[in-house]
Amino acid sequence: MSYVGEPFDLDLFFSYSHGSDKEGDPTLRGWSLAFVRELVEELRADRSFRDTLTWFVDERLDRMAPLTDQLDLKAGAAALLLVLMTPDYQDSEWCAKERAWWLAGQAARGLEPEGRVAMVRAWPVPTQWPGGVPWPAPLADRAGQPLVGYPFHAGEGRAARPLGWTQWQGEFDPKVREALLGLAADLAQRLDEVKAELDRRRGARADADKLAGAGGQTLYLHGRADQAQCWERAAGELLASGYAVLPGEPDPLERDPARQEAIRQQRVETLTECDALVLVGSNDGRAVDADLIVVGKHDRQSARSRRDRLLPCALLDMVGPPVATPVRRQTARIVQADWLDATQGPVTTVVQQWLGEKAQQAARA
Repeated sequence: MSYVGEPFDLDLFFSYSHGSDKEGDPTLRGWSLAFVRELVEELRADRSFRDTLTWFVDERLDRMAPLTDQLDLKAGAAALLLVLMTPDYQDSEWCAKERAWWLAGQAARGLEPEGRVAMVRAWPVPTQWPGGVPWPAPLADRAGQPLVGYPFHAGEGRAARPLGWTQWQGEFDPKVREALLGLAADLAQRLDEVKAELDRRRGARADADKLAGAGGQTLYLHGRADQAQCWERAAGELLASGYAVLPGEPDPLERDPARQEAIRQQRVETLTECDALVLVGSNDGRAVDADLIVVGKHDRQSARSRRDRLLPCALLDMVGPPVATPVRRQTARIVQADWLDATQGPVTTVVQQWLGEKAQQAARA
């Protein structure tokens, strides 16, 4: 399993050209593999990656398995693509295939590739791609300009060589290792960002799966003590259908500001453990207005900031007109609270249908 987690099996895929002279010797392979080993060592110096970082470079190929299938699978399964850019890389059909496989893997996982390609300029390359065509994705931005990348060569003209070119058969000197630190730090930061985004998506997917269930969800049912009849009816129907309902009673009426704030803090804390928020809409229109803003917007936002949950919100209209005014409905939309009409049918049916719709929306996001 990769550090970033599902749906990626690998954190890094290294794409480079072996290069070859007239005798077919891979002139770039030795230095490239030494670069990869040094970079991985720098990354794994961070305890976060020591036992979790996964990567692929072609020296790890299974010699008994089909080459094309392996590279296709490995490239597509990597969260980040690291390219060792050289003139040979620009001319390599294999490297072009690796880029295409990596891009296809991102598309299959529904992820944009931008910001997840590191281009190490190991050799000076022409500003124009061979043949005069634009720089290919994902090595260019949306305007077609090449990625800035990471300079990793010294010298000019025919004397230009990758850093550490004369040292790779032994150990890179401290200056070369120091040059790797910035790249390693940026890769670590990007891996953390990818992991955080994937964690968020996995959490949202888990929330969506739970919302889609036929009962068993924990609902925060908000109501007021002076409208207890509506709250008790809604709570009774939901409990009878297998939903857990919190809190155990409607909110008491409090005029003391300190006590009101204590109730709000307790509400936010309870909301963090709930799957959805349902506001009971009574015949007190002004109370409904306040609940939409205070509970449906502010308290819900506070709960979501403490724990990254979907926490969908709805106003359960059990009265109809005159509470269900166009202005109040529009306010509900603005604070992202769905309006559920429970005036004509069972509360459970309306809530269950709503939760199913929220689950489908979350699955598509």
